[in-house]
Amino acid sequence: MKRKTPKAQKNMNMNVDLSQCDDVACESCGNPTFRQVVMFKKLSAVYSPTGKATMIPLQVFECSECGHVNDEFIPKTGDKAGTNALKNG
Repeated sequence: MKRKTPKAQKNMNMNVDLSQCDDVACESCGNPTFRQVVMFKKLSAVYSPTGKATMIPLQVFECSECGHVNDEFIPKTGDKAGTNALKNG
């Protein structure tokens, strides 16, 4: 019996012509390089599945020159980015 390849894994095998992709630059200074940083969201005990207030880490990218975080890098209100972090721990 043939095993199914998970959809996420199938997407990893795409051949992409990077010349067809848009460059991303800092909205503040125009620098094209970024580094990973962590932002935190506080979750009230009222909304927490555990009934306790908690902090949710969100990995984002900041400009390596000026430290600005582009708006497109910040999860928007209503995204469920922290859902798994709460379930796992």
